[in-house]
Amino acid sequence: MEKMLYNIIIPFTILFISVSGIAELIFPSQLLSFVGIPNNAQTDFLLRTTAVALLALLPSLWTAFRDPNSPSAKSALLGTAAYMFLGSAVDFHAYTQRIVNSMSVPSVIFRVLLGVTIVWLALRKLRV
Repeated sequence: MEKMLYNIIIPFTILFISVSGIAELIFPSQLLSFVGIPNNAQTDFLLRTTAVALLALLPSLWTAFRDPNSPSAKSALLGTAAYMFLGSAVDFHAYTQRIVNSMSVPSVIFRVLLGVTIVWLALRKLRV
């Protein structure tokens, strides 16, 4: 069960982060307007810098997928989960402060659930 879940969740997470990061690099204004944030050159710049950091997670996450028993796999997974939790906390705070609209709530819930799953996988004795 764990092997199957690992082989689904980690590639899905890699795809999710890849698509998100590329979209933030190429279409920052559209993503910001989706959650109700007016865009300008500064907000586009800030979202693009976030995209670069997000995409920088991919090599370590890919390594964790390819060799889940490597010494760095657990760190890569826990770091990715930390991103999911902290990003969700920032988004939820922005929602409670009426900075973003309700379109951000499904993303918060999804990333928390994904983060919990990744932590569970990371803390298991992975022998996949």
